[in-house]
Amino acid sequence: MAQEQARSNVGAVASGSAQGQEAAAPAAASVMGRDILVTGNIEATVDLMIEGRVVGDVTCATLVLGVESSVVGTIRADRVRISGKVEGALDTTDLAIEATAQVKGDISYSRIRVANGAIVEGSFTHRPAPAEEMPETKLKLVDVQPTTPAAPVVPAKPAKVFE
Repeated sequence: MAQEQARSNVGAVASGSAQGQEAAAPAAASVMGRDILVTGNIEATVDLMIEGRVVGDVTCATLVLGVESSVVGTIRADRVRISGKVEGALDTTDLAIEATAQVKGDISYSRIRVANGAIVEGSFTHRPAPAEEMPETKLKLVDVQPTTPAAPVVPAKPAKVFE
């Protein structure tokens, strides 16, 4: 299996364009195939799906790492789903670690799900979710309206049993 190497600036992969040329329209998501090795940092404003290998830091909106993927470096993304291998720090809001995942590094998150079977080595640091996403968790005071008392409850007479 031949491997393509992108060094240093990998704007072509991040933006979805080929050989550094500008794409006609911005892509909603970019996919990096399993036979691609990127040596260098990836910075993207789009969502990324990585099936190949990255030796460098990855920064994007949403990152999905496939079963055969491997990232050696720091990952920063709003949402991350890991099915492959990661060696490095993770900084995310929403993190899903699938059963096939192997993660080695310190993790900072707001929400997390770890599937049974996943292997994780490192420390976990929880941080509050961004304010705009947090549901209201504070108690609210409400005005209590006076109610009319209910009629007294009168117990029913027991039924007669005939033998």
